[in-house]
Amino acid sequence: MYNDPDISGISKIISFLNQPLESAVSLAKSQVSKITKAVGGKVFDLLVNNLPEKYEARALAKSSNDLHDMEIATFQAEVVSWRQGYGQKIPYVMSARLGNSIIKISFFGKVGGIYQAVFPEGTNVMVSGEVHRTFACPTLTNPDIFKFDEFWCGLLSGYVPVYKRIKGVSHLFMLRTVKQLVDILNKADGDWLPQDLPGYPQLPDFIESISNIHFPQIEINEKNLEELNSFQTPWHKKIAFDKLLFYQYRSASINSLFEIEKLRSIRTCSELSLDAQKNMPFELTDAQKRVLTEIRGDLALPRPMNRLLQGDVGSGKTAVLVLAGLDVIASGFKCVIMAPTEILANQHYSTIRKMVPPEIRIELFVGGVTSKKKKQERLDNAEKADFIVGTHALFENLEFSEKIGLVIIDEQHRFGVAQRLKLQQKSTHPDFLVVSATPIPRTLALTLYGSTEISVIDEMPPGRIPVQTRYVNAENRYKVFDYVIDIVRNHGKKGYWVCPLVEEDNPENEPSKMKSVESVFDEFSKILAPKTGFLHGKMKGEEKTAIIEQLKNGEISLLVSTVVIEVGIDISDASFIVIENAERFGLAQLHQLRGRVGRGNIKSFCALIGGRDISMKAEERLAFMTTTENGFEVAEYDLKTRGPGLASGLDQSGFKNSEEFLLVVRYGGYVEKARGIAKQISASKESEHNRFFDRVFSLLFQELFDRIGAS
Repeated sequence: MYNDPDISGISKIISFLNQPLESAVSLAKSQVSKITKAVGGKVFDLLVNNLPEKYEARALAKSSNDLHDMEIATFQAEVVSWRQGYGQKIPYVMSARLGNSIIKISFFGKVGGIYQAVFPEGTNVMVSGEVHRTFACPTLTNPDIFKFDEFWCGLLSGYVPVYKRIKGVSHLFMLRTVKQLVDILNKADGDWLPQDLPGYPQLPDFIESISNIHFPQIEINEKNLEELNSFQTPWHKKIAFDKLLFYQYRSASINSLFEIEKLRSIRTCSELSLDAQKNMPFELTDAQKRVLTEIRGDLALPRPMNRLLQGDVGSGKTAVLVLAGLDVIASGFKCVIMAPTEILANQHYSTIRKMVPPEIRIELFVGGVTSKKKKQERLDNAEKADFIVGTHALFENLEFSEKIGLVIIDEQHRFGVAQRLKLQQKSTHPDFLVVSATPIPRTLALTLYGSTEISVIDEMPPGRIPVQTRYVNAENRYKVFDYVIDIVRNHGKKGYWVCPLVEEDNPENEPSKMKSVESVFDEFSKILAPKTGFLHGKMKGEEKTAIIEQLKNGEISLLVSTVVIEVGIDISDASFIVIENAERFGLAQLHQLRGRVGRGNIKSFCALIGGRDISMKAEERLAFMTTTENGFEVAEYDLKTRGPGLASGLDQSGFKNSEEFLLVVRYGGYVEKARGIAKQISASKESEHNRFFDRVFSLLFQELFDRIGAS
């Protein structure tokens, strides 16, 4: 048991938060194990990282008139009598006197017999639960019940916190444990951060905030309850800002690794790059020119570049990458580009080949090579190459080379942090550029990348015809099916039909609720036999390449596919895409799929077909897709409505539903402010603040950060 009542002062507060739970409060080993597995084993984990998921307003009722239907109430009563229950269907019924009224309280199951023994007639009890009124008489079923004491009266009246469910740990046990910890913390006062942080906003102190987040001491009314359940009280904002500050500090500290000298000189605006730009069959947009200038500015610096490039589908990111890469090549170094799929790597290879002079050598690294001879051939080719384009094969097959000057990772959200670092280590401090065609809201990008600089291509090339998007319910699927047959057979159109499954998940039972590539391909093959092909992730690389070429050259007109076509497919005359069970995909993923059409100057459409059991909420999300083609608007909406881990394709990032994203959803306005303070602290090497944040981060935040980084 934690016995020291004096935890005043920053160091003692931090020390208390860092304590193991079992040394701070009396807990059985089994309970410690369950809590540790779910949320962590320190006081910090339970008080700071395990904030209530919601709050219930439980007014302390003085009479039966205070018990309102469908509301949760807490009251003190005297047990008058018990009626025996039988089995699971006939409950034990306790009659309890509240003021001048008798309240009937039912208990189903074995617990009724236990309560009858523990709370005999004449016992003063505390009752807390949801009220139901039948013929004006209030009743309760299976409420919380205790022998009356002031401790439980205080815990179960007013605003009662509801925590994340932990298997084997009751809500009441969690309440009592958190209350004991908060009571210890309340023996101190003040904050856990230094008071003289530059630019720190005006917020309540740490102890006041933790105390009121867990056990709010404010008047019960609708406005306060709404503020609590939207996590927008000053106390919630205080803890959120401090967490963001620590995350941003760590990111800024990592970014300081890029402050070292890169030992190479890059001459930007090289003749090689400028000539390639002049020979492009299009004029760069103002946004492309601005971003290229930002990248060139970084390349010219003596420290390595660390930049995130964002751009919507079709905004022209590849042209910018190629021109920047040519500057590096003109200075005598290599440019490595890694893509998540063979399809995208092949697409990059093809696009770069068209944009650069014939003397520029490009090597493609896809798939594993087993024989020593072929491995050596690949390494020899890489040694001579200017651009090296590949997939994960680069990790194993690309050797360390001081000649690698620029590393570009495309579709970066598909790679974990550790993977990105592994590729960076193929050279000594290379310039580093990560690229996202999946727009990420700026606040979220800053949380992901901390002090990384961010460039955005926020303008589309002129002359693009908007893609018409429509939501179609399951009952009208046949109309889309017939229309696609007509435009393929009679009007020479080509496009895609996307399914969530490769094959039926229960072919021998009832029909699947989700469409598969196999079943839809069979449907179309009966009518458009030679003009239909299929594609999915289980196929070999060469098979995928062959089928895409068939669609490009017109051998087939309809490609039935999984989401494997999400990136890396650029067929300018594809004019339609139909997506089955569209509610199964995130909006950002739907936006990426929609980007497979409308890439030329022909009118295109996208049909989003809902499943048979689609919810109203899912229909609303798909309806939103019909209102905008702006990827950043889609990402913002997806982030707010679907949750951060799934929004913007970030469920594959290694961060999933991590707390940082939840903080951004709720407190995005604080990210820039926290970032500014964190950069100042990180820049003041060996300062008192710097040492403090290093120490506290390692004690309280490092474990979570490492877990994310290892993804």
